[in-house]
Amino acid sequence: MALDKLSILESAGKLKALFLDLIFPKECFNCSQEGAWLCNDCFRKLKFKPEQYCLHCKKGKKENQQGQFCETCQKYYGLEGVWIAGDYNDLIIAKLIKSLKYHFTQEVARDLGKFLSLFLRDLINKSRIGRVDLVSGIGFRKLEQVRDYPNILLNISQNLIVPVPLHKKRKRWRGFNQAEVIACEIADHFNLELCIDHLVRIKHKKPQAKLGEAARKDNIINCFAWRGDKLANRNIIIIDDVVTTGATLNECAKVLKANGAGEVWGLVIAKG
Repeated sequence: MALDKLSILESAGKLKALFLDLIFPKECFNCSQEGAWLCNDCFRKLKFKPEQYCLHCKKGKKENQQGQFCETCQKYYGLEGVWIAGDYNDLIIAKLIKSLKYHFTQEVARDLGKFLSLFLRDLINKSRIGRVDLVSGIGFRKLEQVRDYPNILLNISQNLIVPVPLHKKRKRWRGFNQAEVIACEIADHFNLELCIDHLVRIKHKKPQAKLGEAARKDNIINCFAWRGDKLANRNIIIIDDVVTTGATLNECAKVLKANGAGEVWGLVIAKG
């Protein structure tokens, strides 16, 4: 399913991509090697964000090292938490995100989708008790870490992947939804169910990037709707490229939970 959706997205921009390739040959954003927007050597230089934290208070306390909201902050959110894969201060990641958002380089979304897939795989591996732990003896610290990991990571195969939707007007103008392309890569990597048709954006408003923190929250209220079956307590990972205040992810989570979702987490490339 993920591959079919990705093929549709690629076909829509095929002629545009061919034209741009003729005028502006592909070269790596980091080292200028020709052939790809991000060469294999530079892809391997991408680093995961070393610590997760509560997006609201920005504190990396013991109880929210996996990106959960603090107890005092959770009341403001429909999300359980947000995972941030990379650091926007990383020059390669910053170049990729800017190219994706402002130059509409669709192939970059696939590279970022692979990066997010590896990051999620790393989170899953950390949440498991491995054979080495069993042989050497599981320490109290390891048991505490595993206990604190969210259920959504412990049963990854049952999760639903949902990208943050664009309004149809903006999607036509851009040519594709970068969150969809990223989500397709993740769904394909883990063989997860992908849903890009049922969570829809019903209001076309100013881009969030042009607004301050308070205005972002007001701007995005009631912009999304669910047009599918009840979610029957399914755990969901919402995909986007960048998070700032979490307002967009949170509005999506509210709609999903109002329609029966279980845990809802955000997964993004970086914090803007």
